[in-house]
Amino acid sequence: MTMHFRYKSVKRPDGTLIKSPSIPIMLNHKEKFETVALLDSGADVSAIPKDVAEILGLDLNKNKSSAYGLGGKVESVRTSLGITIEKDHEHYNFKIPVMVILGKYDFPILLGRSGFFNEFIVTFNETEEKISLKKINKKQVA
Repeated sequence: MTMHFRYKSVKRPDGTLIKSPSIPIMLNHKEKFETVALLDSGADVSAIPKDVAEILGLDLNKNKSSAYGLGGKVESVRTSLGITIEKDHEHYNFKIPVMVILGKYDFPILLGRSGFFNEFIVTFNETEEKISLKKINKKQVA
């Protein structure tokens, strides 16, 4: 089955509204955090801000490294967490690798390719402002 999501209206720091390919998700670790995340096909790995990681109860003292993106090099912590995606009668739980971006950066939660895009066939329909996620049957792929 395929889940379809409409693009979400997002307010930019300058106050303008744009439509973005974002979906509702639940992040799971010691605590749960329901949010909307931006699907970012240009990101190698998913990224979350430090304050979200603290709410989830992630250990931020291990696996320190650097993350690179449009903002350049930033200090981060490499970890993993659970993610839940559901729509109507479909419900999927799996773990994804994430980079926790340390410091004060204002950015949306990003769902990158590693761990997420290999779970679904992801289709962006910019004209209709829709995202489609079709779960990959790993038995068929193997």
